[in-house]
Amino acid sequence: MFQNYLKYSEDNMANETYRALVEQIVDERSKLAGLTDKSEVFESLVNSLILSSYDLTIDEIEDGDTDGSGDGQIDAMYVVVNGSVLTDEEEDKVPDKGPLEIDIIIAQTKFVDGFEENPLKIIRSTARDLLDLNKEYGSSLTNYNERIQDKFAIARKALVASAGRAAKIRVRIFYASKASTDNIHPTVITTGETLKRDFAAYATASSVELNFLGAKEIIDLSRQPTTSKRSLELQDLLSSNSGDSFACLVTVDSLIKFLSDENGDLVRALFDANVRDFLGKTEVNDAIRATLLELKDEDFWWFNNGITIVAAAVDQKGKKLMLIDPLLVNGLQTSNVLYAFMTDMNIDDTLRNSRRSKIVLVKIIVPPNEQIRDGIVRATNSQTNIPKPYLRGMDLVHRNIEDHLRASNLFYERRKNQYKNAGKSRSVIITLIEMAQSLMAAFLFRGSDARGRPNSLLKSDDDYQKLFSEKYDLDAFKNVIEAKRSIMSALIAKYHNKTSAYRNDIVFHILAFISERKFFNLNHASQGWKNNFLDDVQLDEAIATVVDLFEKAGGTDRVAKSTSFKTTVSKAAVARRTADQNAS
Repeated sequence: MFQNYLKYSEDNMANETYRALVEQIVDERSKLAGLTDKSEVFESLVNSLILSSYDLTIDEIEDGDTDGSGDGQIDAMYVVVNGSVLTDEEEDKVPDKGPLEIDIIIAQTKFVDGFEENPLKIIRSTARDLLDLNKEYGSSLTNYNERIQDKFAIARKALVASAGRAAKIRVRIFYASKASTDNIHPTVITTGETLKRDFAAYATASSVELNFLGAKEIIDLSRQPTTSKRSLELQDLLSSNSGDSFACLVTVDSLIKFLSDENGDLVRALFDANVRDFLGKTEVNDAIRATLLELKDEDFWWFNNGITIVAAAVDQKGKKLMLIDPLLVNGLQTSNVLYAFMTDMNIDDTLRNSRRSKIVLVKIIVPPNEQIRDGIVRATNSQTNIPKPYLRGMDLVHRNIEDHLRASNLFYERRKNQYKNAGKSRSVIITLIEMAQSLMAAFLFRGSDARGRPNSLLKSDDDYQKLFSEKYDLDAFKNVIEAKRSIMSALIAKYHNKTSAYRNDIVFHILAFISERKFFNLNHASQGWKNNFLDDVQLDEAIATVVDLFEKAGGTDRVAKSTSFKTTVSKAAVARRTADQNAS
């Protein structure tokens, strides 16, 4: 009995230590973000940790937030199709051909010392109400806020698209708190098992997980290294240049091990572009797959251009290369088709095993600087239809913005997760999407597009040229983003009882109001923002005006994304500008 007591005491002390560490992380993040609501900070921490394997951007993680009144006990939700987040933007579609991998990720987080049954019961009801594909969904679901309804609509869209196709559907539910996972009450476990069965039925999922995350699990996740190191075993080294570049032959089996994690899943962080877009291009995929099926005495690399990898450093030991921060910049389709083929249980084992020894050509380059790295990415993809947003960040204007902002201790993430993975805090990272949204509001006065179409802003050549002209003074970019951050800080201070989703709904409309109140058009605004003109009086007036208009219009996510609300804000800004002119 004494031994049992001693073990209990040791376990309890250990969890107290982990809990203190979690609280310390939350306290530090709260101070950096200027937030008093530690539950919100805890949610943000958990979301970033549970999604680390998906390599999502900061913007994508934050956009999954559904917390608030009517959230159905779901604080965040993501639908990931073939490695990329599916959104409700009109241009964002499920690939109409090819295999599908659909992950539905749901998070329930509570900054408390326990795991309760009731949240799981309510999530069961939410799934019953919002994920049943046999139902017709109208506008009568008043128990749920628009954000959670929209997330489930995205999930249903993905599930419907999977009908009649090769599809792997997985539901991953995370329940996080500060408690220990060692002594979860049996009724909570039982309700969790019922919840898993419900989701398996509603989502026709091949796999449903329910992961309880306590203080220890959260600390363990937070200690995962952000610097990626991956080993690649070679068949033959064709050439090498002082350790800066390698041309080598690699077996299919070795390449698949390099591309996979310990669970056999594809490591999405290795890919520089949107994998979902490439999986949709079935003509090339079919040709690669046909080669794998039809090979006899020939080798695979005779018929394929191979892949190109850039890395921060490479350490060679015999026929093994250790790559630091590798990124696959060309050969995305080849890699994905090879992975799909070698993990397809419908492929005959004898055929699959015979392909393990086939050879792939791999080029590895260690660029001496960022400019050369960008040039490699552009050159290797010149014949490939990479979506524009993934190449925009290599334009000269973005390198100039990055250098200019760094002088103000702001880090412009023109490449996916470059500063997030380097350990910079969220408060000093400016993402390319955040900059585009802010410029859309400040230069074009289109707050609804900034809020509702963040990913589409970089796809339109016309909009892109208006937002990111090399002719603009670099201070204009800095002043716009600092104004946006000032608005957000003021919203946190004034409306600390509101959710982060509420603040995100109005921040760009407030920025648009401030800008259109002062400027007449794009040229006027882009010139005017090179000066930092915003003061506390203007800021307070803009916030009060837009919040009042937003509440009167319904105060919902869909209102914030509507063109009608953009028009309402625009009229108010023009009226205030006229009044200012008359007063002067």
